[in-house]
Amino acid sequence: MIFQGEKMFDASFDVFANNYNDVRPGYPMPMYEDVQKICNISNQSSLLEIGAGSGIATVELAKMGCKIVGIEPGANLVAIAKQQTAQYSNVEIREAMFENFESVEKFDVVLALTSFHWISEYMKYKKVFESMNDGGSFVLVWNSFFQSNSPVAQEVNAVYKEVLPDVYPSSGKDVNASVLSKLNGREKEIHDSDLFYIHFLRKYVTLCNYDAETYPKLLNTFPKIIKTDERRRKEFLSRIGEVVKKYGKIPIPLLTTLIICKKKGFFLKSIGEL
Repeated sequence: MIFQGEKMFDASFDVFANNYNDVRPGYPMPMYEDVQKICNISNQSSLLEIGAGSGIATVELAKMGCKIVGIEPGANLVAIAKQQTAQYSNVEIREAMFENFESVEKFDVVLALTSFHWISEYMKYKKVFESMNDGGSFVLVWNSFFQSNSPVAQEVNAVYKEVLPDVYPSSGKDVNASVLSKLNGREKEIHDSDLFYIHFLRKYVTLCNYDAETYPKLLNTFPKIIKTDERRRKEFLSRIGEVVKKYGKIPIPLLTTLIICKKKGFFLKSIGEL
């Protein structure tokens, strides 16, 4: 969600912004409750949301009454996010990349929901650090799609292998284990940044069900599929729709990972003064 031009961004989410808004899953309510409680969010708090997308999370955050600045580089997604949050006077949506975002304000909470992995590695933690109040919170959230062992999922995998073998080459590794390994790597990256420590971590499991219309739309928000040439992409999505239609729906296990961080240096100083 964070790159523009010939990088990942233009070939992904903003191209099919309406699909993204219609079929991408939101986040579980217990996650929002944990964020509000652990970060001590009130109507006096200021939040910076990195990669607001179509405003899926922004709307729920706005209900907390806090001031929100949401930044999103995709013009189509920005338009949808502004529509979604129009009734909330405490929300401002800006079309911008986080790498180029400038503000004299220090925020109480900086959030990145399924977006932080798109930001340039060389500066992302430092820029978040500089955007926060010393006692503030850095909130990272990822929605990760897993595979079920259902017959429909097995047939869908067969279509992947037949139509898009070069886009999703079989490595012999278990897909679900690979997804979990990627999440573990993201947790390690936070530790390695040496700027933050993980204050709170929780994972939430949800089962999403998609039908023959909505599942192809969901796949059409994945960067690798969007970047596939139009003929193959249409053939692939059509075949996927036929498989799901035969079964009526496809169950997709969804893991939401919530990580709340604090500035390491501020914590060490505070605890030393107890």
